[in-house]
Order: sequence, then C-alpha cells, then structure tokens
Amino acid sequence: MSDVYNSFRGAVDLSALANKVVKEKIGGNNTAPKVTVPAFSLELSQPVVRSVIEISNVVPVIVSFLDKADAQSVSLTQKLEKLSDQSDGKWFLAKLDIIAQPELAQAFGITTPATVAMILAGEPRPLFQGDQSEADLITLLDKLIELATSQGLEGQLVIGEITNQPEPELSPAEQQALDAMERGDFDAAVEIYQQQLKEKPNDETLLERIAQVKLVARTHSGQIEDELAVEPKTLAEAMRKADYLLAIGDAETAFNLLLDFFEMAEDKGAFSNHLIELFTAVGKTNPAVIKARRNLAAKMF
Repeated sequence: MSDVYNSFRGAVDLSALANKVVKEKIGGNNTAPKVTVPAFSLELSQPVVRSVIEISNVVPVIVSFLDKADAQSVSLTQKLEKLSDQSDGKWFLAKLDIIAQPELAQAFGITTPATVAMILAGEPRPLFQGDQSEADLITLLDKLIELATSQGLEGQLVIGEITNQPEPELSPAEQQALDAMERGDFDAAVEIYQQQLKEKPNDETLLERIAQVKLVARTHSGQIEDELAVEPKTLAEAMRKADYLLAIGDAETAFNLLLDFFEMAEDKGAFSNHLIELFTAVGKTNPAVIKARRNLAAKMF
C-alpha cells in the first residue's frame, strides 16, 4: 500500500510529527495523552486526513470502506460505529465511502466495500474483508488495543468541545531547534540540543529529544514499506530496519530484531549504546523498552 503511505506523507510529514513529539516533551506531557474529539467516528475525506493521522498517534484508527448500495458494507460499518460509541475512546472509526471518495480509497489501494484497515502511528495496515459478527469484531478490537498499548499508544479520546490550546512557552534555543526540524535540518536541531546538554549534563528530557530527532533524521526520507520488506542479513541492515519499525511505532519488533543480531556485533559496547539511545527515544517507561533492557542485560552479562 505504498500509494496510501505517500499520500499520508503529503498530509503529515515525519518532521512535523517529530516537532509534535518534542513539543509534548517540552510541555511536560509524560502521561498518557487525552485528545478531545467531537465524536468517536467520522466520515473520512481529504480535508480531515491530517487530523485522523494525528489521532492514530494516540489511539488506533479503524477505517471502514463502504458503499451505501452494498448491504454487507453498510452492516459492517454500522456495527463498528456502535462499538466505537461504546469504546470509551480507546479507538477511533473513520468511515470511507469508496463512491464519494474514490481517490482516497485508491490511495489506500482498496476499492472493494466491506473492507477494514487500521492506521497505527500514522502507518496504514490492512485487516480483513467481509462482514463480521459483533462478537468477532469485539475480539479483534481488543487485540488491536493490546497491540497499540504494547507499542506505547496508551492515549484516550474524550468527546467534548474542541478549543485551541495555547502552545507551551519555549526558550529561544528550543524554538530554534523546532524551527530547524520544520525545515528538515535535523543536524542543526541535534546540535542545539547538544549545546543545551552541555549546560545540563544527563538531562533526561534533552537526551530524549536528541534521540528522537536522530531517529527521524535517519528515517524521514525513506520508503517505509520498502524498508520494512527487507530481510536483514547483516547488522547494518538490521539496525536500519529497526529504525523504520520504530518509525511506525513497532518498538517490540524493532528491539527483538536488534537483540537477535547482538552476537554479530564486533563492538558489543557500541551496539549496546545504540540500543540504549533507541530506548531513550521510545521512553524508559514503555513496556517494550523495559522488556528489551532486561534481555540486553542478560546477553551482556
């Protein structure tokens, strides 16, 4: 589904998402985020694609492809809409009418009604085709929520009136770093944060920012589907694929891949330091990080 990924890149580029992550860190947002939405579902169209992708960085987004003349797809979408209303904001439903929005449906590579896909951390993934029972849908959705939680998406949606929240006040240095990321100059952003780190050695927030920006710098220009399709044979290939797995939010798979290649590293100290930097980028309280740290320690000692 490379077409849909390219379409989404145009709507929300990775540097913008990096800015969002870092701004949240600056603002002290270290708890599971709550995002206010007018409802737990909407009809997907091009003007709201950006908002839907941003929601997918908080909770899983389910996309139901329907044709109002197709009874099976209408039935499936109605069941999903009912379940989204009962979801307590743990996932979001985007309804895509393939007749009214043919270009957007084509961007997903899906033209058959009664098809369901998921967007997780900005990355679209196919799920299934055909109507399902409500019980089976509940089972599937519970598993998707577990998957999202394992990858650090522990947010919640709340229904309410949307108001413009004031941006956090930034220091001149922080603003310069964010401006650098906006124009794609990630090296400049890292240098600014590193200068701040000299004044505040071992500052965890600054270390997180540096690790996150370095990760985005390594992945922002790549074709994610092509990179994820690689079967690594060398340590360098494994490290590159792990970066892209992290870019789509699949931290557990990324860390498992790197740990599988641990014995191949000639300089295990340097390799361990690289892993630790990735742990920092993801966040030390992430369940995947906690598990990978334990496994890394077992391999080292």
